[in-house]
Amino acid sequence: MRPTPPDRFAAPLWPDPKRINRLLLGAWYEEDIYDRFCGAVPAAMRAFGRRIPAAMRARNLIFVHVPRVAGTSIVRSLYGEGCIRHHSMRYFRALDPAFAAAAESFALLRDPFDRLASAFAFVRAGGTATCRLSEVFVRQTAHIATVDDYLSFLEERGPLDLDFVMRPQSWFVCDLKTGAPLVKNLFLYREDDAALAAYLARHGIGALPWLNRSARAHLMLTERQRRRVERLYAEAFGLIAQVRAARARPARVSAAGNPLHAAWIAAE
Repeated sequence: MRPTPPDRFAAPLWPDPKRINRLLLGAWYEEDIYDRFCGAVPAAMRAFGRRIPAAMRARNLIFVHVPRVAGTSIVRSLYGEGCIRHHSMRYFRALDPAFAAAAESFALLRDPFDRLASAFAFVRAGGTATCRLSEVFVRQTAHIATVDDYLSFLEERGPLDLDFVMRPQSWFVCDLKTGAPLVKNLFLYREDDAALAAYLARHGIGALPWLNRSARAHLMLTERQRRRVERLYAEAFGLIAQVRAARARPARVSAAGNPLHAAWIAAE
């Protein structure tokens, strides 16, 4: 088992707001509460349009931050402090459909095996120095000692019962009913670095700081474990395959003609 600091499970001095969220609204995180209402009462969500950060509106650029895909540095560079959230693209479309349609949007995707290794290390360590795993999930994952323990934890729960680092990448960028990507531009982490740098340069962003860093995680998965990961993250594997196929085309495809909503793959 991983070492447990003396105060790791100390009783909080006040009620955990996430537990209150869960009890009253059926979700641990504030982002999930809004996401649920996006599907249930989309028209009412228009009243929350002011929640879209002013810096995001000023840049006319939506970055959907998929956890454990090097997004913290991008968020900080684009929007400044205080915008480290993990809202889905559905959220932005519900809050202000006109803005979401007119603005550029992008996200990073990561090989699911690689991301699983990063998330497993994050959970086992209780987070990083700058981003701690929520206490709710520290307690729920205290028994996890092996990859199989972790995979079983994921298999037994739905997305809203998981911390953001554990969720499928498709949850953040896709329509949950159709599986279609809602983000206009998709990049693959470590595969599209030059294209991403060129894209960010167009928006005034140069070299990125390395924030929320964690030790490089290497996992030797058995064939059975790999099959479990493939089942858990089937949508992400499919989405990444589509992005790679789009990248192989000789020319950039427009949003109107591309089922990936114009996944930007080649640097201009």
